[in-house]
Amino acid sequence: MAGTVTALALADFRERRRRPAYLVVLLGTLALGLLAAPVGSSTWQVFQISGYRGLYTSGYVGTVTALGGAVWLALAGFNITRGTVPKDERNGVGQILAATPMTRPSYLFGKFCSNLLVLGSMLSALAVTAFGVQLVKGESYHVDVVRLLLPFVLITLPLLALVAACAVLFDTLPGLRGGVGALIWFVVWLVGIMASQASGAYDLLSMERISESMRRAISAAGHPAEAVRFGVGLTSDDKTPVTFDWQGLGLGDLGGGLLANAALLAAGSLVAALLAVLWFRRFDPSAAIGAVGALLPGAKGAADRTGAEHADHAHHAEEPATGAGTSFGLDPSLLTPPRMGSSFLPTLVGEVRVLLQGMRWWWLGTLALAVLAAFVPSGNVLHPVLPLTVLWPVLIWSRMGNHAGAGSIDDLLAACPAAGRRLLAGLLAGIAVALAVTAVPIVRLIASGDTGAAVAALVGALVVPALAMLCGIVSRGPRLFQALYPLLWYAMFNRIPEVDFLGVAEGKGPGTAAVAAAAVLLAALALGVDSVRRANR
Repeated sequence: MAGTVTALALADFRERRRRPAYLVVLLGTLALGLLAAPVGSSTWQVFQISGYRGLYTSGYVGTVTALGGAVWLALAGFNITRGTVPKDERNGVGQILAATPMTRPSYLFGKFCSNLLVLGSMLSALAVTAFGVQLVKGESYHVDVVRLLLPFVLITLPLLALVAACAVLFDTLPGLRGGVGALIWFVVWLVGIMASQASGAYDLLSMERISESMRRAISAAGHPAEAVRFGVGLTSDDKTPVTFDWQGLGLGDLGGGLLANAALLAAGSLVAALLAVLWFRRFDPSAAIGAVGALLPGAKGAADRTGAEHADHAHHAEEPATGAGTSFGLDPSLLTPPRMGSSFLPTLVGEVRVLLQGMRWWWLGTLALAVLAAFVPSGNVLHPVLPLTVLWPVLIWSRMGNHAGAGSIDDLLAACPAAGRRLLAGLLAGIAVALAVTAVPIVRLIASGDTGAAVAALVGALVVPALAMLCGIVSRGPRLFQALYPLLWYAMFNRIPEVDFLGVAEGKGPGTAAVAAAAVLLAALALGVDSVRRANR
């Protein structure tokens, strides 16, 4: 049975590493490795130490890169690893496996191992990048392999194991396997990262152990260390930091909770991965979801529909972009291609209906945000109300460029003469959603006389649909956008000037003209990629 589990995990890993989303996240991981320990005159930082930074020794480079990788892959990695169990259900592989002697624990453990292989491959690339950065930086040519790799093994890998297990857990619960699960995980990720850096909370990143060791090194260099604060997150600082010599974590530092924390995370990962045995029924359409799944929205309906959907889902694309366990397969009548010479307006209306199909609950949140934006004091419209309005439609925008659940209808429409016009209508439909959610804050800004901020917000809101369209076309699914956009939004929300597409940093961002150019470029790339793909069909 061990050989079967290994074969399942390896086959699943080989299939997923060929996906565009894997390549995008891998490139992002490598870029993070270069930013974690900046080379040259770069002012970016992933690990902040109140005006200090360590010399680029093996221990320091390995630690800051491992911490940055933990933060990045805990979110982006989750979104590219989830979805394998529903995929097996759609393409019929699950039904074949259900007829074999493979047990439920074996199947779930194989999926957990597959997820861990995906995340582990990226972590390995990040470790190699850290080694290269140390040599390129040239502050220390002595390579201590143990101190370089220990943070990856004891801090990042156990955390990613928990992420891999949670991806399996979410996949087995109908209420969490879609876009709603992605949003819930973003909240979990956000709370977990903040809690791990707060005193008195559970230290997921072993920040307390690392910060204590660094404070001793700062004090040994003759600098005051009592007021030094530590944090993990992508920031940019123009000030020249004071350097200190910190050799990193060694084998002598395995005490103090570091090893115990890693063991606890590893044990929790196994529990989370196998917890689904309580309700997972190996794709048996007649089996009940179970007590846990029945408590989730849409779980009972998903169970009732499972048998009828097996045949229809054989050729479907990725899981639906959103929904609490409900399959929002697209109504073919909404996608009827227009006749040549017909008006563009019906096409646009149809694409808007496609984006909003099955999203009645979404309007309640939109109304609540509009009321909030209408009554908050005028000085608080930019931050945080306006950023919240461009986060709320993330599940709708993730449908752009891919009609998840539409099956062969999407391929049929892509081959019709009006395919390019339909794609343009889809882009405009996403822009219409952006205008709808940001209308009240923008009107408030105009009414208060801050037309510059209003224009910046309007242009910034147009970037997101263009990015969503490009991600959907490149990956042919919703998960790439669901992985990348929350990270971009989080950086913007924290007022990192270089990515402040919405103008919340009040004049410190890239500027309205640059953001508008980025929106046009993203839209052009999306249309170009789709045109090339249709030409090669």
